[in-house]
Amino acid sequence: MKALLKTSKNQGFDLLDIDAPIPKENEVLLKTQVSTICGSDLHLWEWNQWADDFVPRLPLVVGHETCGQIVDCGPNVNLSKLNLKIGDLVSVETHLFAGCSCSPCKNGKKHLCSSGEILGFHKNGSFAEWLTVPVDNCWKAREGTDPVTASLKEPLGNAVQTVMTQPIVGKTVLITGAGPLGLMTIAAARAFGAGQIFVSELQPERREKALSLGADHVIDPKDQNLHSFIEDKTKGRMFDVLLEISGSNQALNDGLASISNGGSVALLGLFPSTVNLSLNENVIFKGLTINGITGRLIWDTWNHVDDLIYEKGFDPKKLLTHSFKIEEYKKAFHLMEKGVSGKIALFPV
Repeated sequence: MKALLKTSKNQGFDLLDIDAPIPKENEVLLKTQVSTICGSDLHLWEWNQWADDFVPRLPLVVGHETCGQIVDCGPNVNLSKLNLKIGDLVSVETHLFAGCSCSPCKNGKKHLCSSGEILGFHKNGSFAEWLTVPVDNCWKAREGTDPVTASLKEPLGNAVQTVMTQPIVGKTVLITGAGPLGLMTIAAARAFGAGQIFVSELQPERREKALSLGADHVIDPKDQNLHSFIEDKTKGRMFDVLLEISGSNQALNDGLASISNGGSVALLGLFPSTVNLSLNENVIFKGLTINGITGRLIWDTWNHVDDLIYEKGFDPKKLLTHSFKIEEYKKAFHLMEKGVSGKIALFPV
């Protein structure tokens, strides 16, 4: 099968022909329908310090935001018990949990399993024609769901988890970064009851998109002083919640310097290097609560994602700007490097 692999610590990927995977015990074989590119995939493409620290071994089939059709099962898989059958379209929960007796698994946080792995980082991923995953990581798509929407549920789940970890209802919120994941976060914050939403973003096109998805005010941090702008718009009350999506040291520091005392912070953006913070002044003596966000609650967050799409009417395909066949992967990642695209889809055939 055709698959996109990271074979060395140099920049880029390689498109190779490799053997199709065979499902093991408790796994299903999926015929990949489409995968979308995540910002974390760009870290692997560039191979920065974060990638070197996080990925244990190469070569590796990359990609994780995906959906596929169930075509085969390994031993001990009972599809009907999970309301699944051959031919079903499923999204994939990419945090592969062991279901063990570790503290996270026992306390309803299987996505943080101490023995867990993440698809496309620790186990071969989805930029390929075929994919094997544990059957317990399959989320059945509702009737009529198109594959791109099914693929985008995974990153949308990150945005929903970021929003719902915070006391968001009626609160004034600053979202730093309006790339695809930031835009999803804006839509989720608006849908789940945020008050005023401020967005800080460098790209003018993304600022416009942020307004269309529910932001009340957008800020260009190059040309405007974030603190002064928000102070003026809120009559000095500032904001209660910071959702950091950009992975920018400067954006994080600006947000922490301006958030109200007692505020809540969620960190979803990945920082490629060491971050310098004024912890004493901007965190400790402000009494802030900081949450790191990785993955989604299984399956609580996924239910909220479906609610956002099917009940509240958010169409994640609004954020798709480009589609490519897997052979055109270099074009896709060059667009990602420029930082001007929305979500990009890679089709295996």
